[in-house]
Amino acid sequence: MHFISDLIRNPELQRQFSKDPDGTMVNANLSEAQREALNKGQLEPVMKLLKTELASLELFAVVWVKAVVQVNSATPDMGACGKSVQLRVEGDFFTTGAFAAIKLSGMDVPAVTQSVENPGGRGSVLNCTLNVPSNAPLGVYDLAVVNPDGHYGLLPQAFTIA
Repeated sequence: MHFISDLIRNPELQRQFSKDPDGTMVNANLSEAQREALNKGQLEPVMKLLKTELASLELFAVVWVKAVVQVNSATPDMGACGKSVQLRVEGDFFTTGAFAAIKLSGMDVPAVTQSVENPGGRGSVLNCTLNVPSNAPLGVYDLAVVNPDGHYGLLPQAFTIA
C-alpha cells in the first residue's frame, strides 16, 4: 500500500520504477506475491492484496470502520444500596466523554465519569463513580459503556447489588 502511494506521488521513484521495476519493488521489500500482482498490471490481484493488507491493520479498524466498543471487566464488581463505588472499567475503544451505566430490567443507573485512559484505543480504562440508589433492586446487573457517538459495549452480569 505504501509503495503504491509513494509511486503515485514521488517522481524519483517513478523514474527508478520505469528503469528497473523488479529492483525497485525488491528494494521496497515487497513480497513475491505483491511484485507479481504489480507486474501483471491487473487491478484485481492488486486490490485483493490491498484488501488483505488493510484488514490486518488495527488503524484501519479504528479509523475507517467503527471500532466495536468492548467492555472486559469492572472493579469492584459489587456494591450496596445507598453507597458510592469508585468503579474502574477496562475494555477497548472507550472515547473521551464515554460513560458507564448498570442495567437491570429497564432500570439504568448511570455513573459519573472521572477520566478515560487511552481514549479511542485498545486497553481503554474508564474511571467513574457509581452512586447506587438506596431503592435499587438487589441483583446482578449488566454494565454498559456508551461513547458520545452512541456506540456502546455491554458486559452481561458484570455488577451485583447486594
